[in-house]
Amino acid sequence: MKQFTVSKNAKVDKSVIIGPYSVVEDDVKIGADNKIGGYVIIRNGSIIGKDNTICAGVQIGVDPQDYHFKGEPSKCLIGDNNIIREYTTISRATGENKATCIGDNNFIMTYVHIAHNIRIGNNNIISSGSQLGGYVELENFVNIGGLVGVHQFCRIGKYAMLGAMSYLNKDIPPYVLARGNPARVFGVNVRGLQLNGFTAQEVETIKALYRLIYESSNTLTKCLKRLEEKDCFGDFARETIEFVNASKRGILLKTP
Repeated sequence: MKQFTVSKNAKVDKSVIIGPYSVVEDDVKIGADNKIGGYVIIRNGSIIGKDNTICAGVQIGVDPQDYHFKGEPSKCLIGDNNIIREYTTISRATGENKATCIGDNNFIMTYVHIAHNIRIGNNNIISSGSQLGGYVELENFVNIGGLVGVHQFCRIGKYAMLGAMSYLNKDIPPYVLARGNPARVFGVNVRGLQLNGFTAQEVETIKALYRLIYESSNTLTKCLKRLEEKDCFGDFARETIEFVNASKRGILLKTP
């Protein structure tokens, strides 16, 4: 006997496996080869790609925990090949036709909360118990440790790492290692870069870029100007400059 409830209006690929006591609401689309555990709830406005593993107790597309939300139709979009472990909650967006977006190949561990209007790229790791506030943005290959709190509107650049039990209230530039409460920058995420195939020369270039920004007596504006003038940093400089210039909360400071 079937022990789960899938709305007749939901569009669920026939290859999807659904565990006992799970619920899929009306306005939901689920692609091929997803594995959905027991006691999962997938709410209206959720669109899920293919080859995801969604474990027991996960709730996707829940209403935002946001006073600005008035029940308007919005989305929760999840890509392909993600692992979403037990009891994670992922909100849909505040704002009509807005979306919370999660890309591909992410590993989201137990009891993570991903709030409304968040944008998460690809190949990220978010460890157990971490809480991401509304409008947070993660680029690609970010590693977040366990029991981390990320303030709303913060951004974390590609290949950055935020250590366990940290509280983040500003933006972390690409390639940087940060930790603490409040979080501070401690250097370059060397191990993460090595694990992701960066050459020794590329790592040294990123270290030199880091020293120019974080170990200089110049203002941040002057440091960015120097990056623009130097040819030796290549795309690493361009990415860092673009990230910093787009920051609304300001970038994270170095530890005293």
